[in-house]
Amino acid sequence: MTRVGIVILSWNGGAQTLACIESALAQTHRDRFILVVDNASAASERQTLQAHYPDGAGVEFCWLEENRGYAGGNNVGIAATLARGADLVLILTQDAALAPDALRIMVDTAAADPRIGIVGPQVVDAHDRARVLSIGERVHVGLLCVPRTLLRYRRGTPPWYDVSGVLGCAFVLTRRCVEDAGCFDESLFAYYEEVDLCLRVRRQGFRIVCNPQAVVSHDGMRGFLAGFTPLSAALKARNLLQLMRRWGRPLDWLVLLPTYAMLLAGSLMLYAARGRLDIVGALLRGTVAGMRGRSGPLPTALRAS
Repeated sequence: MTRVGIVILSWNGGAQTLACIESALAQTHRDRFILVVDNASAASERQTLQAHYPDGAGVEFCWLEENRGYAGGNNVGIAATLARGADLVLILTQDAALAPDALRIMVDTAAADPRIGIVGPQVVDAHDRARVLSIGERVHVGLLCVPRTLLRYRRGTPPWYDVSGVLGCAFVLTRRCVEDAGCFDESLFAYYEEVDLCLRVRRQGFRIVCNPQAVVSHDGMRGFLAGFTPLSAALKARNLLQLMRRWGRPLDWLVLLPTYAMLLAGSLMLYAARGRLDIVGALLRGTVAGMRGRSGPLPTALRAS
């Protein structure tokens, strides 16, 4: 049977993290183990996790001493699970929860073709499960700044089909894909790491597929127009430019620059109208950091916001 390492990245997730872990424990695919990577949560959060899952409860923990972001935290988990002999790694964020057979379906899908490197599920809204958030993403360099709601797939050919990207909240990586294409780029720290990974995976010749029969609920969709903190605003503005600099070809820039400008201008006006000058400043700081090619977890320009 295919051995799967489930990496759950957690940071002060509270009840969400516990629900995520319980959904992983309930999976019908039995040859799996769970590693919770805690991104330097508060002491009370760690105590709660340890109390719920003492030694032998089927959950292992990796306690990081600093917050390494989505990229760094998941990379720690990927390395640890592969070292434990995992054939596949399931990336799962604390605000996602698996349907009981979701892992089995994604495992079976990954086995269908050795060229498959990533398998994504159907992602639904945790508060309204009839609302589909994703059945695969369209990731194209020239369209990075176009809102994903305009590009996402609306239908596919059952039981599974090729896509060009997946959401970062839940997807399966094959061992060979990780070995050939690498893990997440830690210089991005948080936001758009899965986009960068999908672009690298495709460049290496692997297929990215979605099987909508595997269902994952998610409570964390945040776009440019809602749900920002100053840090997330700065990182999103910066990392979009980082991806543009990394992947954009001359013709791509003809689309990238005006769409980025429109996205940024719309966000600045909206948050200014809401009186959120802290978000306005963070967006501008992130843009400057991206234009200057600054990367890493918390550059001075981003901490200031």
